[in-house]
Amino acid sequence: MIKQLLALGLLIASGAVLAQPDSHCITNELERDIVNAALALEIGKCHLATATNDANGLPALEYAHSWFLQAKALGAADAQEQLDTTYARLQLAAGAQ
Repeated sequence: MIKQLLALGLLIASGAVLAQPDSHCITNELERDIVNAALALEIGKCHLATATNDANGLPALEYAHSWFLQAKALGAADAQEQLDTTYARLQLAAGAQ
């Protein structure tokens, strides 16, 4: 467990590939054994918070959706609610195109 936490800290400290220049959310892939439901949910929430409600927000919404799917697969209790919210916002953003 300590090794996994140290690896996660190292990955975050070394920097992540950003979805948008002003975003600080993790977009790169992490080792599967490092990611748990809570982490996937928080990363998804980060992307959802940075998404705008127009076509420019699509990449962040797509990242959020992907992370929430992973959180759901890992057993996060409120992942479905986040998926529903993200899906609705994706529909709005797609309609704005």
